[in-house]
Formats: sequence, structure tokens, C-alpha cells
Amino acid sequence: MDKIILFPARHHIQKAAILLLLLTICDAVFTDVGIRHHFISEANPLMRFVYDSNIASFYAIKLSLPFLLLILLRKIEPKPVFHFLIGAALFLYLFVFVQHLFWITIVLNVSN
Repeated sequence: MDKIILFPARHHIQKAAILLLLLTICDAVFTDVGIRHHFISEANPLMRFVYDSNIASFYAIKLSLPFLLLILLRKIEPKPVFHFLIGAALFLYLFVFVQHLFWITIVLNVSN
């Protein structure tokens, strides 16, 4: 049985990791803005605690994992499981991104 590889070349998986980082940055910023203006609340109880304790820590935790992934991908040869996991993370963050766009659209429509 052939392995399913979502990102066949090293540069493709690195581009996917960069996209994941960009989506993570958007998630962190949109979440911060939404919470500050009382449009949304943080759904993850652990991240809610971190946000309430220290916003800089919230950003540090959110952004550290994708940065670590990029560093890791430069140092090792990605195994097929990495391809799957990055693909799954991209799918989830795209879903979160769409959710953010949804509430932003609602807020903009209500304010007009």
C-alpha cells in the first residue's frame, strides 16, 4: 500500500508550515481583538487562563509552536506522519480562520 504524502517535497512542507504560522498569527490577533472588544471569548480554558493572566504569554504560547515547527523542519527530514499532522493542523486553523471571518462579518454588519 502506498503512503499518502500531502506535501511531497521538503520545500512544500516548509511552505505549509509557514502558512500554519501565518494562520496562527491571524488567530492570535483576531482572538485578542475579539476578546478586548467583547465580541468573542477564548474557547480553550487553558488559553483563556493564560490570556487573563498575561497577554504577552498568550501570544508567546500561540506563536512558539509554529516557530518551533519551522526550526525542526530545517534540522530533520520530515517523516510521513509530519506531513499528515501539518495537513491536519492547516485544516483546523483554516476552520478557525473562517470562524474569525464569520464573527468579524457579523460585528461589521451590526455596527453599520
